[in-house]
Amino acid sequence: MKQLSEQLRPVLNCRDLGGIKTEDGGTIRSGLLFRSGGLHLFQEEELDVLRKCGIRTILDLRASYAWKKKPDPDIGAVHARYDGNPAPGGDRIDFSAKGFGQTGKHAQAQIETLQDYYTRMPFGYDAFHTMMNEMKSGHMPFLFHCSKGKDRTGIAAMILLGALGCDDETIVQDYLLSNEYRSEEIRKRLAEGRQNHPNDEGYMKLMFLREGVDEQIGRMVLANLKAKCGSWKNYLSSEYGWTEADLEAFRNRCLM
Repeated sequence: MKQLSEQLRPVLNCRDLGGIKTEDGGTIRSGLLFRSGGLHLFQEEELDVLRKCGIRTILDLRASYAWKKKPDPDIGAVHARYDGNPAPGGDRIDFSAKGFGQTGKHAQAQIETLQDYYTRMPFGYDAFHTMMNEMKSGHMPFLFHCSKGKDRTGIAAMILLGALGCDDETIVQDYLLSNEYRSEEIRKRLAEGRQNHPNDEGYMKLMFLREGVDEQIGRMVLANLKAKCGSWKNYLSSEYGWTEADLEAFRNRCLM
């Protein structure tokens, strides 16, 4: 049987975390944890592929205005709702085409604000608290997504992989896979950038970040989390109130 990603257009950035190895030699079970871009982008035959996965719970990481503008289609799953507010610091960023089309010092300022936004995202974000409550309750198969399945979704995947015992390199490589799935969109955006301001490094970086993910940012997220908490176990305890028993139950449920 074809893997999930082989049955869908790459731009959807949809994949099963099953098969990823943990640091102590475990393997994440297939069919439990799915990450994706926006479900409103799926064609009907692609939605049928998701329906066959038996997904029980969906977490839409988009802000509430995006839910209302482009709601998820029905695939027979329950939505886990959060307060609908952006991640902390998201209100300071212009996510429009204008915001990502800045040049010179304004482009550099936008990049620095984005870096700060992503590194702060694992802390105090109600959407991730909802996700971890769903994990503790065992509401799987579970699918989480944002608009393009790369930023909020990418950091959510980092948290799940870290909780399951994956090492930093494994976590970063999963994060960077979005660049492979979205390679055509990245190529088109960079071509557009080269027509406008090819010699402006900050502008070209923003062109890339509109469609892809940056390795430096991914590593900064992990480094900041470790600097604040020391370990995944401490992070899960301090941020979500998880006990060692909660963590053990989650790993037993998801690993083989």
